[in-house]
Amino acid sequence: MENFLFLDGEDINYIYNAIKDLQIIFHPQISPEGQVDYQKLHAIQKKKPLVLAVDRNILISFLKLCEKGSLKSKAESQIIGLLLTWATINGIDVSAGFAIKERAAQLHSQDEGLLELQKFQEAFSYYPSQVWLHVALGQQIEISPIKFSMCQAENITVNYADAGDHYDMAFAALLHAVYLYRNKSMKAVDKLLEFFQWTYDHVLVGGYMWVYATLLFAEVENIKAPKHANSNDIAKIIAGCENQAWDIAHLSTWSTLYANTEEYDLEFLFATNDVLLKRIFVNYHGPYGLNGLIHEVFSQKEYDCICDYLEENIQPRALPKFGSDPHTYFQTLIESEKQNIVNMLEQ
Repeated sequence: MENFLFLDGEDINYIYNAIKDLQIIFHPQISPEGQVDYQKLHAIQKKKPLVLAVDRNILISFLKLCEKGSLKSKAESQIIGLLLTWATINGIDVSAGFAIKERAAQLHSQDEGLLELQKFQEAFSYYPSQVWLHVALGQQIEISPIKFSMCQAENITVNYADAGDHYDMAFAALLHAVYLYRNKSMKAVDKLLEFFQWTYDHVLVGGYMWVYATLLFAEVENIKAPKHANSNDIAKIIAGCENQAWDIAHLSTWSTLYANTEEYDLEFLFATNDVLLKRIFVNYHGPYGLNGLIHEVFSQKEYDCICDYLEENIQPRALPKFGSDPHTYFQTLIESEKQNIVNMLEQ
């Protein structure tokens, strides 16, 4: 009986309304602006199971709550309860694969990834669904802490220590974005056009990265550059770009799953409470997409200039050649972008 969830219509309405207000669940068809369309959700669910992939911040909060029994922030605990209860109500599994890869790749350790995966699996199966309902409703702010086995997950074929090409491309692109961002002599529109050209020349085009670059160079309110972007310490600049690259890489990697949905047996939604990630996703999947964003943040003359550039370059574009070892190609590109910033700092 502990695995059953007992709730009434009022509880369900509260859960659904809270999830709507949080604007925390995303999918290009089901929830392009963080507002779940349940007709579309159930229509897709009839074809294949849905999975809710959580970001790193949500995973950290979940594991800390389970290990300590409480969090300093009641709101943070309640978000965990809401997500888990909402997923249970809708018959959706929860995955932490993207979030686990982030830390394991940073540490270059498959062992750490398997250890964290085991923790997630143990915590997820330890608590009855009713506990998360009580946390979601604010009726319970503490839960019984779990003592993890400290074993590693077994029979796993995923290499969590491998950051992957999407991360490498995001890291290189952010380094170049910071290089342009620090150039005070360039106009915003010129920075964006140069960034577009750099993308064409060196990496695969990433819609989420282009949206972020547009928001950054146009100096849209509350859009921040990677942490320490204005520092004179190259190590701090690199660390800031590395950290932010994971956010973009999460979205970029996930996009390959929904863009080629017919190739997969599962359909993935994404959960994040990160404001920047939300704005990137919503602007990319809004009614007018990147085009609408550019029109909104630039003048008509600048908008026309950007459109002319894109029209001239998108169709005839030849993909950059990564060779037989893309990782080596991207690492070389990353080192080149680091050196460009070093040279700027030394001037």
